Amino acid sequence: MPDQYRRLAVFVDRPSPGNFIWVLMESTEDPAVWLDLETGDDTYDNWREAYDAGNEALLAYVDDELAGPVEASPDDMDSD
Repeated sequence: MPDQYRRLAVFVDRPSPGNFIWVLMESTEDPAVWLDLETGDDTYDNWREAYDAGNEALLAYVDDELAGPVEASPDDMDSD
């Protein structure tokens, strides 16, 4: 069975004016339901800085940047 892509997303929240944070989320089997994976500890002065930091954090969930956020198939996990 081929590997499946994880449905990951970065979004930026503004908890108060002038403070921006990034949040990483992952879709569940139900594409309408998303779970928080991680939230940045730092706040940023603008949306772009928070977004860039969130994308950097997202890359930590990717073993191979050319392959993307691949989730191992059950067959691959049995061979470990």
